[in-house]
Amino acid sequence: MVLFSDKKNSSADNRSGTGQVIQFSFPQIVSLICIFGLCLSYLLSAAIIAGRFIEYRIPLFLMESSGSMILGMACLLFLAVLAGLALQRSLNADGSAKSVLSRSQKISYFFSLLTTLCFTAYCCAVLVYFLKTKQLLSECWYLVFLYACVLACHFKARKSSLAHMFTSAAFVLILIVTAFYSGIASAKIENRKMGFVNGEPFVLVRQQKQNYILVGLDTRTDKPNGKIILVPLQNTLLEQTPFLPTKIQR
Repeated sequence: MVLFSDKKNSSADNRSGTGQVIQFSFPQIVSLICIFGLCLSYLLSAAIIAGRFIEYRIPLFLMESSGSMILGMACLLFLAVLAGLALQRSLNADGSAKSVLSRSQKISYFFSLLTTLCFTAYCCAVLVYFLKTKQLLSECWYLVFLYACVLACHFKARKSSLAHMFTSAAFVLILIVTAFYSGIASAKIENRKMGFVNGEPFVLVRQQKQNYILVGLDTRTDKPNGKIILVPLQNTLLEQTPFLPTKIQR
């Protein structure tokens, strides 16, 4: 990734126009960053769950937000922000790089690095699936195409702060799309727990606040067959049905 651009661009965000400039206090900026981080964490967790539901052929109206997943996403974003601030402080330690990057460039580079890390993690999941099944996930090429297009625009956005803001928004969109496809990949890679209900194989997919979600599995193709069972948390069905990894069941 390109970390620095021309020094002439550093004053792009500091140029005063004819209109009045809106200034925020430090507590307001922190509040806005926290709200944005929580919203982004919710969108990323919802995208992962939606990807898993699409893979298991579960209707999306059965989705429920996971507090632990949202908290995990928020912690990852918080750590990424801290790492970015630590890197900036280390680069500005000697005072020679204070005016190298503008505010819009810092935001754009931060999201580009964060998207690159998530995209690399998704590529690792695709590689694991390929080594496991000798099949390549075809949808990964769509994500590669989107990432390459946004990255090309990011490299060319050197003089315009507006262009950097648009590339930042594009990287956030790529993050959400990557989370969606990561949910699909995780559903394919994970070692699913299968049990037999009335002689039919079902996979235990997810525990919600009120129910367990069981999805029918076609043992010949190792894919969901579209059958769905919602089992209450307090029940005798799961107590009498052992769920074992699919590898053992075969």
